[in-house]
Amino acid sequence: MARLSTCKGCGEKLQPKEKYTHGAKTYCKSCLTEIQRKANEYKELIEFICNNYDLEKPTGLILKQIKELKNECNYSHAAMTYTLWYCKEVLGKELIVKYGVALIKHYYEEAKEYYSQQEKMKQRMSEISEAELKTKYIKQKRTSDVNKPSSLIDLNNLLRGGGVN
Repeated sequence: MARLSTCKGCGEKLQPKEKYTHGAKTYCKSCLTEIQRKANEYKELIEFICNNYDLEKPTGLILKQIKELKNECNYSHAAMTYTLWYCKEVLGKELIVKYGVALIKHYYEEAKEYYSQQEKMKQRMSEISEAELKTKYIKQKRTSDVNKPSSLIDLNNLLRGGGVN
């Protein structure tokens, strides 16, 4: 009988057909998916920083700040990316290399609130677009010239060259 591998993420025993390797470590399918998602989020954060700070690669300060925010504040890499985007695009803040990603710590909660408001608005818009439209037809009653009181002046008649009734 083959020796069972252990998932490095959750500790589950894995059959040979259930194991997946990533970085010389063995994982189950769900742990591998989570690790790949986190790796992609980190790559996106680094790419965003390089593009918006005009850098080839992040500075030591920036990498240190990212690590601190991840470990001490428990911020995800995706949330950090969103916060930097929020500061730049919504608030119009300038991203300056010498300060690194310090804006994240100061604007994280504000960006989180903005994100939740945007999600609520999307939800409302989808509810509105799914709502059934009802059309109501209104019949308008026409008033005839016969029923008009004689004390009123017909302006249309005056414009056409007629006189006062």
